[in-house]
Amino acid sequence: MAIVHNPDSDYARELEKWNQPTTNGGFGAARFEEYPLMVFKAFKRDNGRVMCGDPLATVGDAEGEAFSRSCQLIVRNNDERDRAMADGWSVAPNKAIEKFEHDMQSIAEVTAQRHFADQGLSDLAKAEATQADAATHEQVPAVPITPVKRKRGRPRKIKV
Repeated sequence: MAIVHNPDSDYARELEKWNQPTTNGGFGAARFEEYPLMVFKAFKRDNGRVMCGDPLATVGDAEGEAFSRSCQLIVRNNDERDRAMADGWSVAPNKAIEKFEHDMQSIAEVTAQRHFADQGLSDLAKAEATQADAATHEQVPAVPITPVKRKRGRPRKIKV
């Protein structure tokens, strides 16, 4: 037979705390809660290494801590998680490094295809492509379009 306690008594309130998980302010066992969740993104450092976090952050290096913070994002629900995944974030640091390397490989393939297609361009277009490649040390998958400058309005009639 069950013992029924008055729910307004201090004893009943104390017992109720033990039935609540710690995340709700109780003393009971914590259940698995998916959120908040940390997602990760890898970046290339100044020295050329691809990293997701910096080991120097653990010893108090300010630059390492700042880099580690930029590699981490905390999401609080499914919508934020989906948005972060669409922006290139990953659920684990090693997956973030793999994704970064896969993205760089894709850019390299597109750049190689552009260089092959550049063979059939005119001399002026080839010069633009060469100038775009020389402007940076990174791969250029697409040559920026240079707009043709035209005057506004209808062209004037030429009287003969």
